[in-house]
Amino acid sequence: MKKYQKLLMASAMAVSLLGTSFTAAASANVIENKVEQTVKQEVQKNDKYESRLDAIIERGYILIGTPGDYKPFTYLNPKTGQYEGYDIDAMKEFAKSLGVEARFVQTSWSTLMDDLLANKFDIAVGGVTRNTDRQKKAYLSQGYIQFGKAPLIRAENKDKYKTIEDINKPDVRIGVNPGGTNEKFVREHLKNANVTVVQNNLDIPGLVANGTYDVMITDTLEALIYAKADSRLYAALADNPFTKSEKGYMIPRGDFIFASYLNLWMDEMKLQGKFDELYNKWIK
Repeated sequence: MKKYQKLLMASAMAVSLLGTSFTAAASANVIENKVEQTVKQEVQKNDKYESRLDAIIERGYILIGTPGDYKPFTYLNPKTGQYEGYDIDAMKEFAKSLGVEARFVQTSWSTLMDDLLANKFDIAVGGVTRNTDRQKKAYLSQGYIQFGKAPLIRAENKDKYKTIEDINKPDVRIGVNPGGTNEKFVREHLKNANVTVVQNNLDIPGLVANGTYDVMITDTLEALIYAKADSRLYAALADNPFTKSEKGYMIPRGDFIFASYLNLWMDEMKLQGKFDELYNKWIK
């Protein structure tokens, strides 16, 4: 039965084609041309942008993902509605080197990696710590500044919290921002402490100062900034932190051209003293 149906269908198609041979041929040519044109467009598109670097230069702007809540590297100023900080200035210099506009895209520490991989921006900045976990999914540039994890505490307690053991106690209240290396450190090393996740990282120093929390685990650089701005706070172990790491910039992996340009630009920033200028402006 199935063979008989297929035979009838084939016969009907043959008759139809014989009756309209010219029209069918013309239609076939149109379809073939459209397919060929589409393929050519895709090939040209791929050839045109060998690297994300080429795409950025062609479009005239670079999309920079940043949380905006991590002083001194990134801060979304509510009064001006503008981003400011060490990495913000650095990325403006990066955009200038490319001859393009710098456009900042807000993200969060919890979604930073996913947003980068979803192509919501070209580069992630704002005090991003270089580590192997991130390198497994993206590409981390060379480091541009060293730091370590350390406690930000009240000045009255500066002799109370000097070691992990001093902090890793049930009666010690810790405030930590979600999704980043601060929370990871707390979860791994301070399992006995009373930990509260605070969504806005900018709120935690004030909550430590007013007694809501006892400790904020953060980068030495951020701790020093907050201690300098508020006499109630103290950056403990700033010279001898619990860990040692470097900050870097993060881009999608697999793009040798873009990564090479980024690292060469960073070499030039170091050579010309530009990173030193940013350090003096935002940290010193």
